[in-house]
Amino acid sequence: MSHPKVSIIIPVYNVEQYIDRCISSLKAQTLKNIEIILVDDSSTDSSLRICKNAENEDSRIKVIHKENEGAGLARNSALKIASGTYIGFVDSDDYVDPEMFEVLCAKAEQYNADLVLSGVKFVDGNMFSQQGDCVLKNYFENDTCFESEDELKKLRMGIIGSLPSDKDDSKYGMSIWKNLFKRSIIEENNLSFVSEREMLSEDALFMVDYISCIKRAVGVKEAFYNYCRNGQSISKSYKIDRFEKSLVFVNEVERRFKKDIESNIYQIYIDRFWQAMCRVICSQEIMHSSETNSSFSNLKERLAVICSHSLTVRVFKEYPLSTLPFKQRLFAYCIKCKFYRLLRLLVNIRSK
Repeated sequence: MSHPKVSIIIPVYNVEQYIDRCISSLKAQTLKNIEIILVDDSSTDSSLRICKNAENEDSRIKVIHKENEGAGLARNSALKIASGTYIGFVDSDDYVDPEMFEVLCAKAEQYNADLVLSGVKFVDGNMFSQQGDCVLKNYFENDTCFESEDELKKLRMGIIGSLPSDKDDSKYGMSIWKNLFKRSIIEENNLSFVSEREMLSEDALFMVDYISCIKRAVGVKEAFYNYCRNGQSISKSYKIDRFEKSLVFVNEVERRFKKDIESNIYQIYIDRFWQAMCRVICSQEIMHSSETNSSFSNLKERLAVICSHSLTVRVFKEYPLSTLPFKQRLFAYCIKCKFYRLLRLLVNIRSK
């Protein structure tokens, strides 16, 4: 195979139900000059066998089998052998439209961009949506360039959060999988992923680090990535230490921002992220409590850890909650006032 245009990296762990769909969508790309790197993270089901069969059928596919360490470090293993001019990331239970990487590469070359950002299609909706729902999220109305120092700083902050006037909690989306990266920038700056076992949103931290190293990015209006919320039970995504990992993440983001951005500029973005994260974590605690028939006293204790933390108290006191959309605003006031029973009622009503 000639030098690939794009190396597409996919961490794989116990996804035998979905991995074939993912691989098929990559093999069907209209851009043929790609390499597909599947990193089996010590799956205990038939995922590795499926990957190996795909490798035998298509010379563009490479399979790595490694010790189980999580998606972040699995991506690092693939980056060590990737040879494409550009890098793309896909989660193994998702799939992409056929033209995704051809279009993103064309946009990168058209604008001489080090990063291309696109939209996403949320298949099966979100935490509170019904199976079969599909939500299209476009972050840009037209091709939008970021090249000045100030524009790139705003892009970094907009990955993590947004301004009170913005509808969404993250202005540009936190995830890596809808974007295209230059391999040379990753290598020249020794960029890598931290483990999601250490902190939440390891891919968002990678985005922040990557953007701090580039000269130009472009956002495009198209959405090619199909993000699938698999798992019928919220307990499958429930993590008892999600709150603690979120605190570590916030500290790491702030440590990076303060190097070249004034705190009075970046703080509002981090605060928007934090009130959104508290909303998600409280919702998951409540839904997990309902599924496991946990007592209200136990739930209240878990919610109190979140709502009484000094960062939460400070953010919900200072943030202009009145600017949030109505449902978010109502939830935020319940967190601020520690109305735990009302929080439970709101989540239970919405999840039905």
